[in-house]
Amino acid sequence: MNSTSQVSVEELAKVLHEAGRVAVERGNTVAHDKFGEVSTKFLEWNEITENAREGRRIQARYLLAEFEITKRG
Repeated sequence: MNSTSQVSVEELAKVLHEAGRVAVERGNTVAHDKFGEVSTKFLEWNEITENAREGRRIQARYLLAEFEITKRG
């Protein structure tokens, strides 16, 4: 039996941020393509600016309004 629970904006924002790790490490980002940014160091949640964290929260709020998102087990 799978147990599910509601996901908070902050939880989903952090997961969205983490979801970008592989893309950053491989250089598959808008910044790389548009600006030639060559850094492939992934910045952890606590290393990014509050403005960047708020950007992830905006994405999380949008997804939570559009979809029913729950956390597995």
